[in-house]
Amino acid sequence: MRLSFAIAASITILGAGFGCGPTSKNPEGELLSIEVSPPNATLTWTGAPLSQAYTAIGTFEDGSTAELSDVTFSLDQDGTKLGAFASAEFAVSGQAAGKGGVLAASGSVVGSTSVIVVVHPVRIGPGVPADGADKFPDVSPPGTQSPTVVYPLDNAVMPASVKSPNVQWEGTAAGGDLYRVRLAAGFATIDTILADAPGFTMSSQLSAVDWQTLVDSAAGGEIAVSVDHWDPANGAQGGAPVAVKMVRADITGAIYYWNLGAGRMERIDAAGRALAITNPPAKPGTGARCIACHTVSKDGRYLSGSLWGGGEQGAVFDMSDPQVLTLDPAPTLAPLSLSTYTQLFSTFNADATRLMVNNGTSLSLIDPRNGATVPTSGTPLPAANAAHPSWSPDGTTIAFVNNTNGTWAVDYTAGDLAVIPASAGDTFGPPTTLVTSAAAGAAFAAPSWPTFSPDSTWIAYGAGVNSRGRNDGIPATYPGALFLINKAGGTTQRLDIACGAARDCYLPNFSPYDAGGYFWLVFYSFRDFGNTLAGTKGTQRRQMWITAIDKTKLAAGDPSSVPYWVPDQDVATQNMSAYWALPPPIQ
Repeated sequence: MRLSFAIAASITILGAGFGCGPTSKNPEGELLSIEVSPPNATLTWTGAPLSQAYTAIGTFEDGSTAELSDVTFSLDQDGTKLGAFASAEFAVSGQAAGKGGVLAASGSVVGSTSVIVVVHPVRIGPGVPADGADKFPDVSPPGTQSPTVVYPLDNAVMPASVKSPNVQWEGTAAGGDLYRVRLAAGFATIDTILADAPGFTMSSQLSAVDWQTLVDSAAGGEIAVSVDHWDPANGAQGGAPVAVKMVRADITGAIYYWNLGAGRMERIDAAGRALAITNPPAKPGTGARCIACHTVSKDGRYLSGSLWGGGEQGAVFDMSDPQVLTLDPAPTLAPLSLSTYTQLFSTFNADATRLMVNNGTSLSLIDPRNGATVPTSGTPLPAANAAHPSWSPDGTTIAFVNNTNGTWAVDYTAGDLAVIPASAGDTFGPPTTLVTSAAAGAAFAAPSWPTFSPDSTWIAYGAGVNSRGRNDGIPATYPGALFLINKAGGTTQRLDIACGAARDCYLPNFSPYDAGGYFWLVFYSFRDFGNTLAGTKGTQRRQMWITAIDKTKLAAGDPSSVPYWVPDQDVATQNMSAYWALPPPIQ
């Protein structure tokens, strides 16, 4: 059956009527029950204002019935998102779809019925003819002109807090051809009709309001995404749908990452993409203002980085200080004239009072507030052949790569994944090896970038033939995969679902969120994002992705999920080294 896409309202009433209506106008005795009319209504909102009038029929002790005038209409908890009552008139909000309850109360007597609100607006893009939506049947048959959706990825797992994906597809088109982009979940369907024209990128992104309607309607289930094509010669032809699973989880925070080409720190949060720090202090003599090799404290307040290049001056920035975005240069927590340590990589302890730095291939401890070296107790920290330290959120363990074969922590081709116990008084124990390079095999002999899950129990890490993903002076990309292991040791789980069964995943970092039954892991990849017009297909640009780690599968099999692209990235830049933290506190 063909749908009408005119912007109008339709109402379908389900169930039988009330026959001849009330049997008495002069009821006597106590009110026993209330029947709500119309029963079990289905209201379809397509964009225009839509309302439904309700009445309440009371049955009294003497068996008589009458329409009640003193009744109060309301919605149950499931119905409040669907609209609101003004007296006996229910007005559909258009911002939510689903099934709720209509209640009619008179004193202590309450009657009820259900209401289903179907949301199905049609958004019309520029250049679309007046009858553009009518050219598409409800279900378009497949054909040679059927588009292929290339983003979002089929079966991707996304949190409810994520922004609407930029739907991208591939196919043939000529001027005047039309596309229908349909997203559907539960009782909500949103269609967008677009016309091919100069500059058209075969992509479409819903408004925040429309996307939230779909997320709410999905209720932790799936949103189906499909694209149909129409041209005068072939008519409408439908492409195969993809589905994304929406998880009831709110994971926002801030992702601090490195814009590799510009050599600067950028940030993506709920407000979008922005510079994380204004220009850092200039290097004496050369004026270089690069910052790299960063990490972020667990509370999101402090960012540690290496100024001017790997292995040079270390610095810490207070991200809660508005001056890091207003002053040039951005102020460092400790004056550089007093804080003279150098570093490659670093990691904060739980309360950000200590910073473990990795310089050359050694590990040492710094007070980030003043840059002073901190003496340690117990077993000395490794003085050589160490790389990529990562402190657990609970402060009890440092994961790192031991026994590396390189001359600095950036480049090596073999190493062992290990952990060091940490306790009060800056005390550390002897390293324990979790995975040796020999046991991992030649293809995964170089573990890198360990990161702890929010509960401090699991360690994700990268592994391949080199600690890098690519050396930009060498055209070849080093193959890399992601793994997961318990900090107490045991079997490693390779995260092939996250990587699309390819060895193209690097530098993982857990988010601070344990939400919806998942941990959330960000990494970068050279994989294609979308198509050539709106995405990165064929460019091999580093882009950041997020995979959901299913906590029910941690001990068996691959617990990762098909990933989603981090929204608000610049597809024209190389984006990597994502550190995910809570929003910084406001100073």
